[in-house]
Amino acid sequence: MVRRSIVDTRPPGIVDNIVIVMGDGAFFGVAPIGGGSTYGFGAVGGDQFEDPLVGRLERFRRRFAGFGGPIPAYRAGLRSDEPPHMGPIEWVELDEWYPGRVVLIGDAAHAGPPHMTEGGCVAMEDGLVLAEVLRAEESVERALEAYVRRRRPRTEWVQEQSRVAAQAWVPPSKVRDALFREAGDRMFRERVQALVSPP
Repeated sequence: MVRRSIVDTRPPGIVDNIVIVMGDGAFFGVAPIGGGSTYGFGAVGGDQFEDPLVGRLERFRRRFAGFGGPIPAYRAGLRSDEPPHMGPIEWVELDEWYPGRVVLIGDAAHAGPPHMTEGGCVAMEDGLVLAEVLRAEESVERALEAYVRRRRPRTEWVQEQSRVAAQAWVPPSKVRDALFREAGDRMFRERVQALVSPP
């Protein structure tokens, strides 16, 4: 489950970088966005649960009270129960990406957890490949078949890697920290390296 919100300030230390602070079974990230505002996302592992609007901000502050770095300043920028949007981290897996001549690309066809931060890039790749196949094939129907054949393996791989990454962020800190110290850099590089090849 993830709580997402925006504050109209910048916590100290957030200029053009994203900061993610990890805790036991949870993590919290902050990233600068336009107009001097900051986007925050706090997630907890486990089953989905309800988080009623009344009292949401106080529960939010309690859950992430022990998080340091820029997180306390971010939390202080929230003023009411409404800003933290609460919802599960989900993904989209469709059997068909196009009915007739209407084709879905990006998250509309194959959304995944945000943990590889590849959603926008994969959508741009979709658009590039779609343009290539439309130019190369003799009919729209054949082009759309070619588009799905080319894109589905890569997008499924990105979804799976994003799910793996999401699970790696929320175990108890002793387990997660040991794993990241031992293999975190290698795991990150292997995931990113696989995306270097052309779409």
